[in-house]
Amino acid sequence: MEAMYGPEHGAYIWGRSVHNIRIERLWCDVTRGFGRKWSNFFLSLEYSCGLRPDLDAHIWLLHHLFLAAINQDAADWARTWNEHKIRFDTERTRSPRDLFFFGMIENGLRGFDNFLETADDDVDDLDTYGIDWEELHSADIMAHHMEHNADQELDPGALENPFSNDGPHKLSHVEVQEPLCPFTPDQVLLLDAHLSLNRHSQSRNMNSRQAVWIDALDFCRQLYE
Repeated sequence: MEAMYGPEHGAYIWGRSVHNIRIERLWCDVTRGFGRKWSNFFLSLEYSCGLRPDLDAHIWLLHHLFLAAINQDAADWARTWNEHKIRFDTERTRSPRDLFFFGMIENGLRGFDNFLETADDDVDDLDTYGIDWEELHSADIMAHHMEHNADQELDPGALENPFSNDGPHKLSHVEVQEPLCPFTPDQVLLLDAHLSLNRHSQSRNMNSRQAVWIDALDFCRQLYE
């Protein structure tokens, strides 16, 4: 963002996300909507259904079985969220889709190549500018933030000013490499043919998906024998 818009424009929110409570609230909604369901599902597979998250072959099997289903859940959730109504203090309720559509009509096209220069506000304290103080003290939002950022390091300056917007010493980054397939193409076809006979293979019920995992894991073990 800073490479696109340049420094000193507030294009990237550094440090703690108190300046972006809306995205924290959205992450809470995502977790409640479908994220926690899948997290609990994978934990249950690890605890009682033979999942070994330290084995690349098991991670590959998870991807093969459930990645499309996770993406479908995410798309369904986003579609529903974009149509839900948001209350405003000064205007009628609107959905995110309406806000996007009518915003384009009222303000013109926006994006990396089309953005409007706005007049600079006269702000006394940039470090606390834009903080939604009411939502900042929401127990649900802060609990969710701390749960998923427990290892987040504060910059030394944040100890003096917890709302400091200085850049962190390091950026949060999770590199996820695609696991290598442990089977030949013909073996993958055999696995898919076997799964197509499983009566739970098209179900979106999590108990049924657990049965699919158990069946697939057992079949994969047989392929190696």
